[in-house]
Amino acid sequence: MSSGELEDQRDLPWESISLDALSTSPAQNAWHDPITASTTLKPQYDPHQHSAYADRRSITRSNSSRSELRSRLSARSSVNDNPVPTSRALWDFPKIAAQYQEKEKQREERLAQHRDFRDRYDDIYERLKEWMHHNSMSRREHFWRTLSFRWPSCSPPSKEEVISLVKHHFPPRSSLKVHVMDFKKDETIHRCIELKDIERFWIKKGEDVDVRWIHAPLGIGPVHSTVEGVFLDPAPNDEEGREFINVGQVGWAYPQVEILNFRSRSRFQQMRDIHAWLQDLGHLKKDLDDCSWQNYEPPPPDYEWGTILDDLKWRATHLGLAQDFKTLPDFWTQVRSDMPWQLTEGLAMSSYGPLDGLKPTIQRCDEQALRHHEFFGSAQLVRDPFRCFHRRDDSRLSAVFNSVEGFLLTLSPMAGVNYIDKNLKRHIEDPISAILENDDASAIAFTLDEFKGQGTSNWHRRSVEWLIVHLLTEIGVTPHVDRQGFNAPSLDIAYQEVIQNLKRRRYDQFSRQDRQEPAELVKDHLVCIDELTSIGVLMQNRTKFFSSLLKDVEKFEAEDLQNGSHPDHPDKESMQAQVERAIRRTKRQEEVFERLLLDVNSSLHTVYELRSLQQNDLAIISENQNRAIFIFATVTVVFLPISTLTSYWGMNVTDIRSTTWTQEHFWRICGAVAVAMVVMLTLWALKHWWFKPVTKTLRQKGMEMKRRHDAEKGILQRDIFREV
Repeated sequence: MSSGELEDQRDLPWESISLDALSTSPAQNAWHDPITASTTLKPQYDPHQHSAYADRRSITRSNSSRSELRSRLSARSSVNDNPVPTSRALWDFPKIAAQYQEKEKQREERLAQHRDFRDRYDDIYERLKEWMHHNSMSRREHFWRTLSFRWPSCSPPSKEEVISLVKHHFPPRSSLKVHVMDFKKDETIHRCIELKDIERFWIKKGEDVDVRWIHAPLGIGPVHSTVEGVFLDPAPNDEEGREFINVGQVGWAYPQVEILNFRSRSRFQQMRDIHAWLQDLGHLKKDLDDCSWQNYEPPPPDYEWGTILDDLKWRATHLGLAQDFKTLPDFWTQVRSDMPWQLTEGLAMSSYGPLDGLKPTIQRCDEQALRHHEFFGSAQLVRDPFRCFHRRDDSRLSAVFNSVEGFLLTLSPMAGVNYIDKNLKRHIEDPISAILENDDASAIAFTLDEFKGQGTSNWHRRSVEWLIVHLLTEIGVTPHVDRQGFNAPSLDIAYQEVIQNLKRRRYDQFSRQDRQEPAELVKDHLVCIDELTSIGVLMQNRTKFFSSLLKDVEKFEAEDLQNGSHPDHPDKESMQAQVERAIRRTKRQEEVFERLLLDVNSSLHTVYELRSLQQNDLAIISENQNRAIFIFATVTVVFLPISTLTSYWGMNVTDIRSTTWTQEHFWRICGAVAVAMVVMLTLWALKHWWFKPVTKTLRQKGMEMKRRHDAEKGILQRDIFREV
């Protein structure tokens, strides 16, 4: 097909294509393609039904100057990967600084309305926490608390308040925010939709859209597997994306990488508390299950592929989460995957199945060594998987438009901060929906902003594989401070300062009177070793991942050149260059954290040596003291009989004034007391022999009473809201 014929075909209206799959009424066409259809293009997003963050990208600003500064700040030479000089980065500083002020002002206005909601949910959480603590106390604690007149200072939250708190931290699946990005030649269109409407966006895209990227914040679980399966189901063999054989698994050739990001420590603890307290409350189950897929609209009757709910019901039965094919998994089974992994939970990233997601074994958050750093005191470093699934356009459409681009679906519960800057404490306190649209904090939002005014004209190849590589190399090396101009301590520098503080405390333990300080010092060393070990393993896996990805990219490039497909923009950064840059960065990070791990291990070894020297000194001092006590005891033993005899026979009881007592009275009193003391000491010394059967029976009764008390305690905890 000639280029002129191709342009003529691209100018044809979408409804004029005579294909069986598209020969439907205008209303049905609107469902199949909501972006190109006029019935759904204008009302992209209803502001009355969705949050204020839905249309953040409508803010008008100078995209060209912003992108230009971004490219200068993030530019790296191909040899040493160093930042650009400061003078070049500050060429347009006055204009960009004014633009940042306007951006911060608009951001504060949008977040102001969320502070009231955040304070309200914090109040509900605190009341729930106090009431749960009150009902989990033992009878003895209740008794002493009653005597001291200490009652709960607030009333328990109502059922409606508790359900609203759960929905705030664990959004129902139907209302979960999904981001849809359409990459055109000269622009990128961003839309926020709900998960219940995601099906209509991956069937067909507009003729001027090269790649459609759909990002859903879903963790590993049954809903994740359902969305993945339904997305890949419409693709026959000739429409599947090119396989990433080296980075994928056997029979599952899709790339996945593990991401580090920062969450608010307090919010993270609230999520774990709410999950631990409320997951077994039966009277909340029905209300939560009903809201999981509320307002879900099934596709029209001519829809050729399976729906999300049908697949989810089948998958729940297949995985043993439901008894029949008509039942959905319960609310907590669907939303549990929203909680990120802690550094010490689970192993390194592998090919997880729908049942291999996070299963929290403890309620509390880990006490990370990074909390000792002032800048990261309120942040929690967590892990999240990032998975990519792709397929080409419908082959019937490709024959008309000569298009080989397609769809990209990314799934990850990563809703934390990727880019570290001076406003980290503010970013982590923002709502999740705001973080995912903040290009100063989120790598996903930055990618969208990067191509907003350029579209695919800045891509080396206008293909979904190029976008996958770009996302993996951008997100897979976070967190870092490069994008924000190094205005905050990086992760390795923070750990280096924490280790230096531990080294100083090695010698401070001798000057302090706190006996717990040596044990706390060893504990902090071990915690730091665990974290650095987890991060080091993750960095090693990243290096292996990008090395394997480089082989796939080189294979793709060789196949394209062999088939006569040349790059669309040869002057732009290729996939191979991006992967090589990521490899250099991950290798450098791997070396840095390996040195930090060796440093903290050496510090712990020094603590043990210092403790050993201290114990030797104490042993010498103790030996001298024991020798002196031995001499004193010897002298005492020698003179004790003499002192006893002289004291006894020196007593003259007959000369006491106003009495006629004799020694007979003395022996009656003192002798009786002495005999009683000897008998009591004898019974105490032989109690384990004489009273062993009695103590065993009492111990068994005590354990039985304790088990009965624990059972009553669990019943009280489950029936807390019923009692209210």
